[in-house]
Amino acid sequence: MTDPTAPRQHGPDEPAGTTAARPLILTEDEELLDDLLRLCAAAGTEPEVAHGAPPDRGSWETAPLVLVGDDCAPHIGAPARREGVLLIGRDLDDAGVWQRAVALGADHVIFLPDAEPWLVDRIADAVEGAGEQALTVGVVGGCGGAGASTLACALALTAARQGRRTVLVDADPLGGGLDVLLGGERTAGLRWPDLASSRGRVGSGALEESLPRLHDLSLLSWDRGDTVPVAPEAMRSVLGAARRAGGVVVVDLPRRLDDSTAEALAHLDVALLVLPARLRSCA
Repeated sequence: MTDPTAPRQHGPDEPAGTTAARPLILTEDEELLDDLLRLCAAAGTEPEVAHGAPPDRGSWETAPLVLVGDDCAPHIGAPARREGVLLIGRDLDDAGVWQRAVALGADHVIFLPDAEPWLVDRIADAVEGAGEQALTVGVVGGCGGAGASTLACALALTAARQGRRTVLVDADPLGGGLDVLLGGERTAGLRWPDLASSRGRVGSGALEESLPRLHDLSLLSWDRGDTVPVAPEAMRSVLGAARRAGGVVVVDLPRRLDDSTAEALAHLDVALLVLPARLRSCA
């Protein structure tokens, strides 16, 4: 079973086009190279390394992201201008780094270790092909039995049948379980207890591969064991991964408000409150 928090591995027999593009690293600083390799691994990718030599034109132009160590910036000539070039420095007091960045055409100058979290996200976004995020819809019932879970499933199924990439997230541990509602409680895949303690970035592709697949959508629900609290960081990581790949994400929300639910609410584009057609339900 795939662990979505681990770097994704691509086998040699994968069809052309399925292997993720590799960022390019240019540096002769072994310590900096070790740091950049570690950050690339955290982002789920294995980079191409040029060891400070003038970059191959093809690699320079096609890499989704180019990481240039400040140690070799003056020596790589004048490559073709492109987006996605980052100049990596260590000395905040070196004013010359900005001149070298201009000469290189770098988008950003970043300094390690302070910018490590930002750089991991930037690498992962470049490799995954960050585009328009998924439309994220939350559904919550105003009272028990209002039909919120049914509506959440209906929205997700409709989106999937329209050919949209769809992820359905059961964020209510006290509900009946959306996998049961969809008839997939025995379908293999990760459930919330497997992800409840996740920290850091979760790869969107790895997450989707690891979840149960039902009716052309990916489902994150609960198992039949004891309820496990979901850390807000885990909710942030999982919903962030689900949204980055685009399409539609539907979240079935609990009626109580805790830190994890607040985190889920922060990711929504649309929130739907479901009420029975009774006067007291609307009061």
